[in-house]
Amino acid sequence: MMKKIVLVAAFFVAMWLGGMLHAWLFAPDVGVVLLSNESSETIASVQVSVCGQMFSFPDVSEGKYVLARYDVASDSHYEIKVSFRSGRTLEGENGYVTNGIDFFDVIEITDNKIIHAERVLSHP
Repeated sequence: MMKKIVLVAAFFVAMWLGGMLHAWLFAPDVGVVLLSNESSETIASVQVSVCGQMFSFPDVSEGKYVLARYDVASDSHYEIKVSFRSGRTLEGENGYVTNGIDFFDVIEITDNKIIHAERVLSHP
């Protein structure tokens, strides 16, 4: 009887270790986006949507930036909505992300447009 208990316990420990190893080897893909305010006025709010995840940032002064980290769960692109303190707005769709790759993107917000400025990729 003791032998069966030890075998069952060893089985569950092996399953737990296997799950931990799988999570470590096959971690979810990660994306990071840096939004830089290159305009001549303060951004009252900026919203970014990517891979079904939404991020909102208030009060981004001129020359400042904000970061968002997200899981790359599917192929997607950035949807960006900017509201300046003056009441002006900008909207745009930029870049793309692909499941299976880590991303670091820099997006610049100017007075007139949203620019996908730089990208760094990390393949598994």
